[in-house]
Amino acid sequence: MWSAGRPTTVRRTIPVLVVLLVATLAACGTGASGHARACVPPAGGRCAADVAWPGPIEVSADGLRLHGIVLCGGVLHAVETHERVTLRLHVGAMGPGTLSCARVDVGVRLDAPLGSRTVVDRVSGHELRVARDSALPSPS
Repeated sequence: MWSAGRPTTVRRTIPVLVVLLVATLAACGTGASGHARACVPPAGGRCAADVAWPGPIEVSADGLRLHGIVLCGGVLHAVETHERVTLRLHVGAMGPGTLSCARVDVGVRLDAPLGSRTVVDRVSGHELRVARDSALPSPS
């Protein structure tokens, strides 16, 4: 165990580091191969995921905000081009029995007014119907 008056701690440190790395990767939802493991939602809960937008989407009167109601909320992301706006709705993981929750207005502010651009859901690939929301001003 002792070599030239020094302990051989290197032999013990490397296996410990490997174990810590594997544990960290497992906690992040990936295995040693780097592939994500499938999530199985608990009863009354959900896994974190990108999901399809659940119906028509509303656009503010000034054309700068797309939004709609989502059960338990989420985060809406937009990628804009001159011809289209592609939306991605990301919902967070929720534990057992937590899907009895509020209906949340989820939205995204656009860099330029929607105008005649097409709105597409990234998950489903479908074009979304856009409803005009003339009653509510766009929040800044």
